[in-house]
Amino acid sequence: MISLAKPFFDEKEKEAVSRVLDSGWIMQGKQVSDFETSIAKQCGSKYCIAVTSGTAALHICFMALGIRQGDGIIIPSFAWPSAANIAHLLGAKPIFVDSKTSDYNLNVDLLENIIQQSKSEGIRVKAILPVHQFGAPCDISKVLEIATNYNLKVIEDSACALGTKINGRQAGTFGLAGIFSFHPRKIITTGEGGAIITDSTEFAEKCRALRNHGNLKSAGLNYRMTDIQAAIGLVQLSKLKTILSKRKYIIETYSEILDGQDSITLPEYLSNSEHSENFEIAIQTLMVLLDKEIDRDNIISGMAESRIETNIGSPAAHQLPLFAIPSDTCPAATVLQKQGLALPLYAAMTKEEARKVAETLMDLITPKIYQEPQTAELETCLVE
Repeated sequence: MISLAKPFFDEKEKEAVSRVLDSGWIMQGKQVSDFETSIAKQCGSKYCIAVTSGTAALHICFMALGIRQGDGIIIPSFAWPSAANIAHLLGAKPIFVDSKTSDYNLNVDLLENIIQQSKSEGIRVKAILPVHQFGAPCDISKVLEIATNYNLKVIEDSACALGTKINGRQAGTFGLAGIFSFHPRKIITTGEGGAIITDSTEFAEKCRALRNHGNLKSAGLNYRMTDIQAAIGLVQLSKLKTILSKRKYIIETYSEILDGQDSITLPEYLSNSEHSENFEIAIQTLMVLLDKEIDRDNIISGMAESRIETNIGSPAAHQLPLFAIPSDTCPAATVLQKQGLALPLYAAMTKEEARKVAETLMDLITPKIYQEPQTAELETCLVE
């Protein structure tokens, strides 16, 4: 079975976990502190706060911003619904913005109208949450310009983007804070886990307090990472360059086979020279866009019959029952939800496996037709 994703583990992770177990100290301790220092150094940030998941990181960031009932947070619809769910839980309103079908990121050209409309409806818009979708950088400079004009905070959802750089700078370091996820499908993993990065001393202190029961001085949460997880993370981080290189090789294989194929559209950053010159992109999920005539769910079933795991790219959050906003509110996100197909991608994947995935996909989309020769023609051939 070719899985959708697999962690890149070897004996080093096992040895690191064994050392922690043997020490008798498994809760948040020195390993977590070392992991935070290493992530901050990797990203060029002053502070890192390790937590239990990317969703936990968002929860803490929103609370540190003071998000409350009646506030609004601008969120791309085509993104995993973690941020929208957290906003809802805090009594805030997720304000969905549409995406672009070219790179799956939020459409910055729509931001100002959405802010102005929301304010006219009496919503206290507090923040913008741009997502570097699947690791591809959004137009963060334009987001920051608009946020500054309207006095809004920017929290970057860089859950998938560890290793992605914009003009040499790590994604997640442009706004007030950025978050990462270390779920097993992400670039590196701690099993489950996440982190917040920021250059703000005040914001970092708030986040640390919220992670640990408010330090018993105010309301808080228990989102502490364990030393077991951090030990895995430290080994994984030491392999980051290798992991990115191996994943890039697989992506190039896919691109060579699928680029230009009928009924399949690749994200623009795989062939756009402007992207390649200005960005280093750590693609966490390779999603292709199928033509609307193709039943994506049938393709997923057909790939599974060939022992290949594929899946949707992401839901469009505005279409979830919790929010149930009309599909034409974010039409591009609706298309991406219905027609996006995530292909297997992981560091240990081979070129042969990637080729099998791509060729199986093409066969399902355009089945080969073998015409049986007519009986009379067959008999003639046999006589001759």
